[in-house]
Amino acid sequence: MAGMIYEIKDDSFYLFACAELKARESGFVADIELERMLSAIDMEDFLKILGETAYTSETAGIKEKGSFEEAMVSSYQRIINYLESRLRLEHRKLIHILFFEEFLHDLKIILKSSMLKDDFEGFYIPIKYEYGTLMEAYNTGKYEDITEPMPELIEYLKELAGLPGEKDLRKLELDFEAFYVKKVLGTAESLNRKMIEDYIRLKIDLVNIEIIYRCKQIEERSGFAGLLHGGGYLELKTLTDLENESMDYIVKELERTDYGDVIIKGAQRLFSDNSFSSFERNRDLYFLEYFDRIKYSVSNLEKIFQFFLKKKIELININILYTGIRHNAGKSNIRSKIE
Repeated sequence: MAGMIYEIKDDSFYLFACAELKARESGFVADIELERMLSAIDMEDFLKILGETAYTSETAGIKEKGSFEEAMVSSYQRIINYLESRLRLEHRKLIHILFFEEFLHDLKIILKSSMLKDDFEGFYIPIKYEYGTLMEAYNTGKYEDITEPMPELIEYLKELAGLPGEKDLRKLELDFEAFYVKKVLGTAESLNRKMIEDYIRLKIDLVNIEIIYRCKQIEERSGFAGLLHGGGYLELKTLTDLENESMDYIVKELERTDYGDVIIKGAQRLFSDNSFSSFERNRDLYFLEYFDRIKYSVSNLEKIFQFFLKKKIELININILYTGIRHNAGKSNIRSKIE
């Protein structure tokens, strides 16, 4: 599990890419810069501070659009373009691991569009494929411009949509999520990189824990069945046995696992203001610490993944700051989501 020591071998093929990314590390937004953004008196002040960072070229567009989301998407697109140009062909599936949540979101949008016969392009995140590209692939079964594992995932969406009888969209989404998680785990395993495979297994555990928290918060009476995913290190039976227990009991049981800090801090924030922000932030910190164990390696796939995971987390934090300041959220509330 998380305490495992990995023997990461350096790969000369990635020597240039890792050296290039090492040089780019100075472009990460420092904690002191995030603190200055948090202290911004208004949006103009925030954008001025942001413009003093590596995001200087983005500020005009952010101001014009009134949103940071477009800057996030364009950054995601640049990450994907970089990975596609630098990774070996067999390693490009790493993109689907890095953007686990975004691809899941987009495929569920495709399912929803198909089932409800409506256009949900406004909710779609065009990080690798345009909305129309995936909809056409879904409708025609032609995947010439679609890379693995997307064709199999889209085919499964079509299989779900084609089931006989009246269909419950939420149940179809849950069925697809289960298939998706299994497929992405298989994709990670196929890389033959134990640390990357374990990243997905650890992610599954943390997704399951967040599901349990949410079920308890909204007093979900249908139970955990069909909501939790297999493939993590925590046994599903161990988790489902918590179904009828109190939140206090659940926290005490789960804090004994390797996810103790995430469990405790997430529960504290959930109890105090019904927010999952602390859980999500501490989950991110957990993975940054997880990959920190390879800091003495020089050039390998894991090093590249670590860099862009950190970049994704940075973009999410800046978006939280931007959104909070734009909507005049309390500073303490914003701080709790990025600390």
